[in-house]
Amino acid sequence: MSVVEYIGNKIKELRQNAKLSQAQLATRMKTAANTISRWETGTYKPTVEDLEQLSRVFEVSILKFFPEGDSESLEDKVHSLARAAQGLDEKDIYEVGKFIEFRKAQRLIKSVK
Repeated sequence: MSVVEYIGNKIKELRQNAKLSQAQLATRMKTAANTISRWETGTYKPTVEDLEQLSRVFEVSILKFFPEGDSESLEDKVHSLARAAQGLDEKDIYEVGKFIEFRKAQRLIKSVK
């Protein structure tokens, strides 16, 4: 299965779990229902911005739309990020997390041809 097919299946799965029709999701996304259909079938590749918006609609990480990546330990980098985040309020920490997920998804989507 290609990454585009995986993304399409994940969009469909999340939409169905949320009990939304393609038209309802399209309304929330401010796009056409046939765009949702084409994402789900892998005919169209959603942009990383589309995936970010979908992640907010479904309240999931943007990384949910990608097959599991490598499992390399990033413990030192994570600790460094945690130290940098000290003193931020909950909203800022949430936004930093969303930005990290966005950047990773951006890299992943660029690798899809």
